[in-house]
Amino acid sequence: MRMRVALASCGVLAATLALSIPLRGAPAAPRFFDDDPIWREADTEDASHVVPRRTSFAFDIVENLFLEPGEVTSPRRAMNLNTVDEVPDSSWFTNRLGHRPMSVEEVVRLHLNGGPADGPLTVVSARTDGRTPGFTVDDAKGVRWFIKFDRPGHKGMGTGSEVLVSRLMWALGYHVPDYTVAHIRADRLVIGPDARIEPRGFHERPMRPLDVEKLLRRADREPDGTYCISASRELPGTPLGPFRFLGTRPDDPNDVVPHEHRRELRALRVFSAWVNHVELRAGNTLDTLVREDGRGVVRHHLLDFASTLGSAQSEMRPWWEGHEYMYEGGPVLKSAISFGFWVPAWRKLDVYESNAIGRMPALHEPFDPDAWKPGIPNAAMLHMRDDDAFWAARRVMAVTYAMIRAVVATAHFTSARDAEFIGDSLIARRDAIGRAYLARVNPLTDLSLSREGRLPFSNAAVTAGVAPAPRTYVAQWARFDNETGAVEAVGTTEGLDAQEAPVALPTTPGAMLRVALAARDGAHSSWAVPVHAYFRRTAEGDWRLVGFERQPAS
Repeated sequence: MRMRVALASCGVLAATLALSIPLRGAPAAPRFFDDDPIWREADTEDASHVVPRRTSFAFDIVENLFLEPGEVTSPRRAMNLNTVDEVPDSSWFTNRLGHRPMSVEEVVRLHLNGGPADGPLTVVSARTDGRTPGFTVDDAKGVRWFIKFDRPGHKGMGTGSEVLVSRLMWALGYHVPDYTVAHIRADRLVIGPDARIEPRGFHERPMRPLDVEKLLRRADREPDGTYCISASRELPGTPLGPFRFLGTRPDDPNDVVPHEHRRELRALRVFSAWVNHVELRAGNTLDTLVREDGRGVVRHHLLDFASTLGSAQSEMRPWWEGHEYMYEGGPVLKSAISFGFWVPAWRKLDVYESNAIGRMPALHEPFDPDAWKPGIPNAAMLHMRDDDAFWAARRVMAVTYAMIRAVVATAHFTSARDAEFIGDSLIARRDAIGRAYLARVNPLTDLSLSREGRLPFSNAAVTAGVAPAPRTYVAQWARFDNETGAVEAVGTTEGLDAQEAPVALPTTPGAMLRVALAARDGAHSSWAVPVHAYFRRTAEGDWRLVGFERQPAS
C-alpha cells in the first residue's frame, strides 16, 4: 500500500504523512519539499482499463445498517491533505468557496444556458421506477440530457430542491451535474428509433407513444400545458457506476487513499446536514472515465439531489429522516417496551409543510448538526474528526446570506413564502454549523509572515461571531531544521493582534521557522492547543508558508 501511495501521489501523501511524525529523532526524508504546498493531486497513472460496475441498493442498506463498515472510535487524520492542512484539487474535489473569492453571480450562474436547446427532444429511454417519471433525451443539437418531473400538485418538490442543492454543492467544491429548471411541452418529446422501455412487471420492449402519455400522467402539468422539469446534461466521459465511501476502487491505479480517509468525503456529513441530504449513499454517486493529458482518469461525482431539504423527491420528507437511521435498535426497543407510548423527540417538533418544498423543522426549532443523521450510516462521515468539521464549517460560512437567497431563486418556487422559508432555514442551519464546529479546535487561520517578521493571523470563530476573542495569543518561535526535524527555540511573543518576531530572522534562502500559536484564556480549552506554522525564506527574501498543522495526527 505504501509503495502504491508513493508511486501515485508521492508529493501530496509523503508530505502529509510527514506532518504527523513527532519531532523526535531524524525523519527519513526532509519534511517539506521545494514544491510544497501542493494544490493539485495529480492522477499519474493511466486508468483506461477500469471496468464499469453496478451497486445494489439493498446490499448498500444491509452493509451500512447492520455490518457497520468503517465504524471507529478514534479516527485517524485525513490522508489526502497537503502540507498546509488543506485538500488539493483532484478528480474528487475543486477548491472554490472558502478558498478563493467568489461573487454571487458566479455561484448562481447558468453554466449550460438554461437547459436543452429549442426543438424536438428525442427520447432515448425512460425511467419507470419511482413515483415520478424521467426521460433520457437528445436535444436538437445532439446534446444528451436527463430530465425529471414533479408529482402532480407538487411543483418544485423534486425539481426545485435538486437545482438549489446542486448549486450549493458545486460552490462547496464537488463535481456535480449542472441541473437547471426548464419548461417543455409534451409534443417536444419524440420517441427515438431505438428507444426501449421496461414497464414494471414486464420485459423490456420498444417504446410506444402511449408509454410517454402514461408517464406524463404522473407528472405535474402547468395550467398552460407545459411541464416543469429539472434538466441535467450528460456528464463527460464513460459512466463507470458508483463509488463507495469505504476503501478504494481496485481497478483504478490512482485511487490509493481509502475513501473514508478523504477529508472532502468526511466533510459531507457537515454539508449534508446543512441541506438535509439524507440519501447520500453509493447509489447517488457516479464515476466517469475521462481523458486528461493523454491518460484515462476516473472522475468522481455526486448526483441526484431531489431528496433534500424537506423533499422526499415526490412527497413530504418522513418525520424521522434527518433524526434517525432507517433502522435503530434503541428506539425500536423503547417503543416496544413502552407498548408504543414512548414518543421520540422528533415527533414533538413543530414543522413547516408545503406541497412545493415538503416538510422541514420550523424556524424556531433549534438545529443541532451533531445530532443530524442520514438515512443509513456512511463510512466516510463516521470517520470525520473535529479538524475535518472545522474545514467544512469554514466553507459553509463562506456562503453568504446573499448567495443563499440568490441560489434559492434559481429553484423557481412559485410561492414567495416557500422561497423565503427555505432561505431562512438554510441561513439558520448555516449559522448553527458555524457555532458547532468553528470553535471546537484551535480556530486560527490565515497565518503569514512578512520579510521583517510581522505575523498577522485570523480567528475563524471570532470573525464569524460564534465565540468571543481570547485575552491574548502566545506565539513560540523556533528555527526549524528541515533535514533533521530539530527545533531551536528563539523566543516567545504575546498579543491580541499581529505579532513581531522576538529576534532578527535569518536571511539565508531556505532558512525555516516554526511558529506555535495558541490562545490564552480562550472560550474553549482546545484553543490552548497550539497550531504549528512552518515558514521558509525564499530566494527573493519573502517568507512562504509551507506547512500548517491544526490537530495532532491521532
